[in-house]
Amino acid sequence: MRTVAGACLTLLIAGCSFDTSVPQYMQDLPRTEEETLRVCEEIRRELGDDTQVERVEDYFFVASNDSTQSFLQYKATIARVYRYLYEDYFTRRPEKPIRVYLFRDKTSYDLYCRATYEKPPGTPYGFYMSKERKMVMNISTGTGTLAHELVHPLLAEDFPGVPSWFNEGFASLYEQSGERGGKMVGFVNWRLPKLKQMLKINRGVPLADLMKTTTEQFYGEDDRGVNYATARYLCLYLQEKKLLIPFFKEFKATAKEDPTGALAFEKATGKKPAELDPIWREWVLSLRYQD
Repeated sequence: MRTVAGACLTLLIAGCSFDTSVPQYMQDLPRTEEETLRVCEEIRRELGDDTQVERVEDYFFVASNDSTQSFLQYKATIARVYRYLYEDYFTRRPEKPIRVYLFRDKTSYDLYCRATYEKPPGTPYGFYMSKERKMVMNISTGTGTLAHELVHPLLAEDFPGVPSWFNEGFASLYEQSGERGGKMVGFVNWRLPKLKQMLKINRGVPLADLMKTTTEQFYGEDDRGVNYATARYLCLYLQEKKLLIPFFKEFKATAKEDPTGALAFEKATGKKPAELDPIWREWVLSLRYQD
């Protein structure tokens, strides 16, 4: 089943003045049905009586003011992404619950962000607040946004200290995704045309440089779009060459030795990032995307 993709940009919020504390009722995973119902009711009081709230896959409290039919689709997307990620990549489960707030349109999404954070959202799509363990999304942009943002808290649990380039590259891989051979895979998406344009004029980011970027450098305003696209299509390349799973496992195992992932990359691919760079660029330029 192919997932509808939506343009997505993750907002990592750090050092802001608003309250980022986690509500008391979300401190620990509910153990009983009574505790689960209490959490759902607390979220409903926060968001309004027209909000549907359910616990999904034990760890997620999903809330939405959208239709019941759409809500069922969102729950299915979360369950699918969660199941596949733990089949092939992750081993450590979340220790605390995660809230997933899905607003049916831009109006309700903006209203929530302004009321809660006293400012409009920095992205029209969605973001994950790691300190609050909360995802907030304008779900009208598509379930690709949901799949992308869902990866972040799960990856953070499984791979603490994951660098920004892989955090965003791996998450954005699933902005447009589906099933192939019983596995979840990413497909070519809307980030390709811009990346090809930059590569053709020799303004792309070398893979070796991408892996060395700090968080501040990766999310820099001038280079952010290119960094996202480069990271995503590097992950897509590894996926298509059946190297993404072994790379990920090797990366986790050797991250203390090399937090950039370059050594794990060389072991998984047989080439250093700089050596694979021209091969990867030629592969990217051969791809086609139809909106």
